[in-house]
Amino acid sequence: MTRGWWRENRFWLPALPLGLAALLLASSYNVKGFWYDAGLHHRVASGQQGEQVSATMEYDDAVGATSRTFEVRMTGLETTDKYPFKDEDEPQPPPDGIDAVVAHLDWAAESDQVLSACTVSLVDDQGRRYDVDTTTVFDSCVPEDRPGPTDPFSKDGERGLVAEGEERPPTWSTAPVFLVPHGRKISQVLVWWPQSMPDYVELSVS
Repeated sequence: MTRGWWRENRFWLPALPLGLAALLLASSYNVKGFWYDAGLHHRVASGQQGEQVSATMEYDDAVGATSRTFEVRMTGLETTDKYPFKDEDEPQPPPDGIDAVVAHLDWAAESDQVLSACTVSLVDDQGRRYDVDTTTVFDSCVPEDRPGPTDPFSKDGERGLVAEGEERPPTWSTAPVFLVPHGRKISQVLVWWPQSMPDYVELSVS
């Protein structure tokens, strides 16, 4: 019976190594697409607290390949007794056992650079990450009332357009607030954009 099985399958058995190689190649592609590009795995710039960091991140918009260039400095972290909860008209105290932590960031960039829709995250000394709640704060990297240009919506769009009155100043500051379990030691602040993943900027906390 065993000899008969080998005889019946002798034509496709030599193709097994090629099929396995193709499967591994497809798997490696999926890892690149779904793991590497979908996470923060490429640090493009880093600096210590108080240090001005320059960074350029490449990404694709509706028109094609482009990039954003900016400078950022993390001047410090502090706790606050108020947090801007989504369903509250005014900031409220954080829940028991939770700290509201403010990250103070100074920025600089040319007026045509698209810096809206960014994310700022805190990382503690155990590698746990805390993101800004985007339902309460849409953008952590630009002034709320003067965000500057946004990405074009179609391939025929024009880059660098800014709505009247929303021109961004050359330098500005932001102060996103995070909810962090009490007692956690924050060691890093990360700055990133979904379109630019896996790229990020790392700012170390003193």
